Amino acid sequence: MTKQIFVVSGSLRKGSYTTALCRAVCGLQIEGAKFVMRDYARTLPIYDGDLDTDTPPTQVAEMRSEIAESHALLIGTPVYNYNIPGGLKNFVDWASRPYANHSFIGRRMGVFGCSPGESGGKQSVEYLRNIIPLFGATLIGPELLFAKIDTFMSADEAVDASVMGPLSALARELAE
Repeated sequence: MTKQIFVVSGSLRKGSYTTALCRAVCGLQIEGAKFVMRDYARTLPIYDGDLDTDTPPTQVAEMRSEIAESHALLIGTPVYNYNIPGGLKNFVDWASRPYANHSFIGRRMGVFGCSPGESGGKQSVEYLRNIIPLFGATLIGPELLFAKIDTFMSADEAVDASVMGPLSALARELAE
């Protein structure tokens, strides 16, 4: 049975390093695993409790169903103003509802951060690593921070082995 790993980039920028790394993970060939990337951070409506009913917006229902059916999730994030980007926060808000009966419960989740700056997305990664267990999910893997990511990727999105090695290890761990 193939295990589906749901991959989400927290960046909306077309030339995003985070999204490029998420695509690189989706290209990995790991036996028994299929990595699927979705753009929900960009496309979900802004969270509104009034819309979060037994019949939420179609896109929300589809996203929740995909997560619930997945074996694991991998979230890649940049850092914006010392925290996760708004689109990623919105994704987390929709996915973590309704309280005590949401799609993150029981999922295995990993996270990595990257930025062209010195932090490698540390603040965003710390935030996510702190809240993931609160959702009833299992945090997988070490803290992965890729600072100065622009120096480890080529224009055609080829990723240096010093970055792909740890990302591949996390992907394999999520697929277990």
